[in-house]
Amino acid sequence: MNFPIYKILAGTISGIILGYCLGIGMYFGIVALGVCLIGLSILYFNKKIRYKRSFVFLNFLIYCLLWVSFGIFIVNFQHPQKPKNISLGIKYAIVKMPMEEKTKTFKTILKVRDSVENFDYNVLAYFDKNSEIPECGDLIGFFSDVEMLESENNPFEFDYAEYMSKQGVYCKTVLKKNEFKIISKGYDRGFRYFGSKLREKLLEIYRSYDFGERELSVLEALTLGYKADLDEETITAFQKSGSMHILAVSGLHTGIILLIINFLLKFLNYTDRGRILKFLIIVMLLWLFAAVTGFSPSVCRSALMFSLMAFSNVLRRPQAGFPTLAFSCFILLIINPLLIFNVGFLLSYSAVASILAVMPLMKPLEIKHNFVNDSTLKIHLKYLANYFIGILTVSVAAQVGTVVLSISTFNQFPMYFMLTNIIVIPLSFFIMISAVMMLIFSYLTVFSGVIAIVLDFLLKVMINSVSWIESLPYSCVENIFMSKISSILLYVFLAAFVIYLTNKKVAVLKFSLLIFAVFCGFNGVSNTVKNPLGENIIICNKAGYSCINIFKADTCTVLTTRKNPDKSFLETANKISGIRDIKALRILRLDTLDNLRDFYYVLNGKKYFVLSNRFQMEVFKNQKFKVDCLIISGGFDFSAAQVLEVFSPKEVIFDSSHRGLNIEKIKDVFLSSGVLLHDVKKDGAYFDFICFY
Repeated sequence: MNFPIYKILAGTISGIILGYCLGIGMYFGIVALGVCLIGLSILYFNKKIRYKRSFVFLNFLIYCLLWVSFGIFIVNFQHPQKPKNISLGIKYAIVKMPMEEKTKTFKTILKVRDSVENFDYNVLAYFDKNSEIPECGDLIGFFSDVEMLESENNPFEFDYAEYMSKQGVYCKTVLKKNEFKIISKGYDRGFRYFGSKLREKLLEIYRSYDFGERELSVLEALTLGYKADLDEETITAFQKSGSMHILAVSGLHTGIILLIINFLLKFLNYTDRGRILKFLIIVMLLWLFAAVTGFSPSVCRSALMFSLMAFSNVLRRPQAGFPTLAFSCFILLIINPLLIFNVGFLLSYSAVASILAVMPLMKPLEIKHNFVNDSTLKIHLKYLANYFIGILTVSVAAQVGTVVLSISTFNQFPMYFMLTNIIVIPLSFFIMISAVMMLIFSYLTVFSGVIAIVLDFLLKVMINSVSWIESLPYSCVENIFMSKISSILLYVFLAAFVIYLTNKKVAVLKFSLLIFAVFCGFNGVSNTVKNPLGENIIICNKAGYSCINIFKADTCTVLTTRKNPDKSFLETANKISGIRDIKALRILRLDTLDNLRDFYYVLNGKKYFVLSNRFQMEVFKNQKFKVDCLIISGGFDFSAAQVLEVFSPKEVIFDSSHRGLNIEKIKDVFLSSGVLLHDVKKDGAYFDFICFY
């Protein structure tokens, strides 16, 4: 384990996180790099210091700080900066990513060149389907408004603006038919351009055969990483059965491609020149596959790792799993530092690291062969049994590394993941081989047609198997919520416990148990603080309409101005509560209510009143109604002075339903009267409890 790459990687990751989260600039990183290099030079060339006891500690400290500084530098150097000013007028942009089809639009990322500010920035763009759709690499001009992506800051909900900022995208625009023009086709012909072109041709070949809609969509996703045609039902079935990793092109798929290439090029193993040629072909085809699938983080990881392993085979050197994994991670982070925040990247590396660490512990589960006493049939049966045992052990090993991240991200856990993998992994192997054969022999109509029939059958078996597993009782435990602190503590515990199982050191076991105790204590305290009496209120920041969630025990009342509230409100209520499942849900339209009881709530001894129309003002006109919190919703067509004549609030909350209303003047009146203010649209969601999400 004495590989310097571990220290280099740990320092670089720390620097990337510090540089991004704390906003430390590039110049600080450059200066810190220089200081660390000078410090190391002094340590190594000054003989007096070199032989002192403190040398080892100082060398370690400065060496780590050197790579932390490098991480700070690289995240600033490689990461697109957030635009401060977006100039008006015509803009020119290159289409960076292949188009992703949505219900009414096509989505992509544009690299915009602002000639006025002399600045490049990325924009999330939606193209109207009624217009001529540009392709990856095209140069376009447009004059549509570009606006910043803004976080709604609702607790326990996915923050899309933050997610896109970690991809280097801070703005969005919607381009209608007459708001843009394609200036030059194929202007930027990079790897993505040729990869997207090849993928389009392969998709055309797939679509020329008589596959069913679901079978075709699964084939496109499984082999090419194209998920636009997947319907919601199929995605849900694969998620709840624990087989979504089959549709997300990853190391499994790259490994199958490598097996096929190795089999076809086996004849090159016998000479040095042959091995070099085989290495070059493997690297070329692996990265071509990565380009076709859109350079997803998991495919890049596996392609880089397999390339390094192929290189070690050329040099006839033993393959080191963890150092190769760490080195590939370091290279990818240099290219794109913010991959460290990408869920796919983290899942891919945590799964492989867990497999490398846990699989040796499961070696005793393999059935031993006795080539002297066992018959040929018995030996083959043992090989077959070990194959399925291998699938089970790899599934468990991967889950150890990914379970915490999966739960904290997707809030669910598939219970039958081992059963699923026993079925879908062998099927995916045969599907990949059949798909490759069908593409290679596509010019032979009869032969490729027979392969397509077999492939269609395999896809039907996979989809039906996944649907059956998803329909089993308790197939998926949903609405599991875990805070970031809890996730970190649980990861540290799992890592320490696996290290103990490997090294059998009692000190490591004590440390892991201590971390687990802290994890249990933190969750107990946070849940108690979150919901001391089972009552709370969350006023969500929803674009243009009210969404006031009132929780009492296992019930939730949602007050909204949305015209067509549906069952999706139940999912939202469950997510933002983060505490318990909601068994009873009431959705009330504010503009249709006439009973004042529906506007007045007492939660934990605190009085809340929702003010949404002038009728309420008339009811309390001759009395001063004292409330702790007054929530102002809907059209505010009366002055703050009139409100204060009727109500005596300690706090006033403006929800997110106000459009084009100048409430700054209204706020001044409330503030001058000593009333606390909270603007949901500006300040984010309001909730009356301490939140550890």
